Amino acid sequence: MKGIMTSVFVAAAAAAGGLLVLLPVFASGGVLLVLGTVWLWQRHHFGHWQRLGVPCIPATPFVGNVWKLLRGACCFGDQFRELYESDEATGRAYVGIHVLHNHALLLRDPALIKRVLVEDFSQFSSRFETTDPECDTMGSQNLFFSKYDTWRETHKIFAPFFAVGKVRQMYGLLESIGQKLEVHMEEKLLGRECMEVEVKQLCALFTTDIIASLAFGIEAHSLQNPEAEFRRMCIEVNDPRPKRLLHLFTMFFFPRLSRRVRTHLYSDEYERFMRNSMNYVLSQREASGEKRHDLIDIFLQLKRSESAGSIVHRPDFFVAQAAFLLLAGFDTSSSTITFALYELAKNTAVQDRLREELRATLQQNHDQPLSCDTVSGLEYLRQVVDEVLRLYPPTAFLDRCCNSREGYDLSSWDCGSPFKLPPGTPVYISVLGLHRNAQFWPNPEVFDPERFSSEQRKQIHPMTYLPFGAGPRGCIGTLLGQLEIKVGLLHILKNFRVELCERTLPEMSFDPKAFVLAAHNGTYLRFVKNQL
Repeated sequence: MKGIMTSVFVAAAAAAGGLLVLLPVFASGGVLLVLGTVWLWQRHHFGHWQRLGVPCIPATPFVGNVWKLLRGACCFGDQFRELYESDEATGRAYVGIHVLHNHALLLRDPALIKRVLVEDFSQFSSRFETTDPECDTMGSQNLFFSKYDTWRETHKIFAPFFAVGKVRQMYGLLESIGQKLEVHMEEKLLGRECMEVEVKQLCALFTTDIIASLAFGIEAHSLQNPEAEFRRMCIEVNDPRPKRLLHLFTMFFFPRLSRRVRTHLYSDEYERFMRNSMNYVLSQREASGEKRHDLIDIFLQLKRSESAGSIVHRPDFFVAQAAFLLLAGFDTSSSTITFALYELAKNTAVQDRLREELRATLQQNHDQPLSCDTVSGLEYLRQVVDEVLRLYPPTAFLDRCCNSREGYDLSSWDCGSPFKLPPGTPVYISVLGLHRNAQFWPNPEVFDPERFSSEQRKQIHPMTYLPFGAGPRGCIGTLLGQLEIKVGLLHILKNFRVELCERTLPEMSFDPKAFVLAAHNGTYLRFVKNQL
């Protein structure tokens, strides 16, 4: 018996030893099996457009066509422009892409873009990105992120307040802050004849003060004190903290998980500050009865006039609009003014002509502050701003989501076979790609305001110039944004020439971490005292 047991133990030990020898083989085989399975799934997943017979750009495993964006090598605008200009996309009305794991379509043909943004808007009425509508009341109710039903009611209420007449009433607030910008720059000179300035920071102080005044009725005093709380909040809202990056990543790439992740567009600190500011200003203005021709006047009017069931009485509705206006308004306008000054410093003949137009207009008005209509009527200033917005569109890409239950028929375009875009598919438009396409803009990289002269403007191909989007979901604040840019340039150029300096980058590069186009690593220029 003892001999039998010994034999059993020996046999078991031998078997165990054999298994131990085979374990690495099994492990390696398991890993290979998993990798093979994932590879086959990836191949099937990224073969989506080929199976549908749709021209597409080959995808990188796991990351699709946005690897440069995900690793921080470029911004959204550059990434979509690269896809727009790819060999696979050239000459196509549209091309299939993969934004991470999402099957998406990149539109290229201006006629098709018009169909999606304007003519068939009802089938593309919402954006793809989503935040949690229950948990994130501030992020989900603004005009940019809100889904169609909320957007439609909000837009209907606010559209009249951004019309020409209302913007004209707001001009006095813009002019007041423009004069404070002049004082700020004079103080920075310290009696010198010139100074080097990081332009984006200067412009951000100016636009922060404007948006704080218009949206919150608050004197933010950013120009007097760059460390003021409002300015600090504008910096904080773009701070790439891990939690915020997770939420934004989910909203843009995994929107169906937004409820589960309980995403928030803003940080807790930013939300508290915005709610406290809005509650204080509304109660203070209601008590005083003061009129400033700003959004607070509009909010109070809506509170009194809208029925109890109106969207305006939902929690956080007003603060949602004001908070997003602050986030979007200060950054886009400050970047555009920065790009304008950069191009004017590089193109001295354009700057001379623009400053001559300003000089003549100021003299005609006896050096008094110019009216809103006079500033809006400065023809060459308008051409310069429009050309800056062509080269540097603040929103460098647009997105929509196919919300038709039956899908969207694209059979009549260049696919070559019957094709219906599946419901829920995101579509993207590279505004930067369109604006720098030599087919529509000769010498597209050249800064040339003559493209927008009264004669040349008529030759612009429809739907190839989209700095503020197009269709019902185009930017509601276009007039106000353009006026803000013009006022900033006016109050700088009336006192200074801008020149290149040693720290000026020879070519503009974009901040890869910014959602809107913004200059990377600062834009330094020399400001030379030269009053008109």
